[in-house]
Amino acid sequence: MGNKFNGFGGMGGGNFNNILKQAQKMQEEIMEKQQQVATQEFEASVGGGAVSVVVTGEKQIKEIKIQKDVVDPDDVEMLQDLIMSAVNEAIRKVDDTMNAQMGQFNIPGLF
Repeated sequence: MGNKFNGFGGMGGGNFNNILKQAQKMQEEIMEKQQQVATQEFEASVGGGAVSVVVTGEKQIKEIKIQKDVVDPDDVEMLQDLIMSAVNEAIRKVDDTMNAQMGQFNIPGLF
């Protein structure tokens, strides 16, 4: 009898193969774009340069720089807020870049 999916009863078998090939190509392109973003670095600076953070495209903190004049033992909360803001902004840059890269694929509900 053969494969029950062979041609879907004689209709559109070639289309199904083309759809599979397109899906595989799209998956490869998505993986390539994700890898490109993963190898990039993203920097964010807050407080007029008081704190800057560099993260990788994989959202791993690579570097934190803190200007000496922001280190105030009497105001640790401000320094914590600056660091948190810089890290969040750097991660937001990663997400924005990834969304821009994936936006070209226009697959509803995927990203």
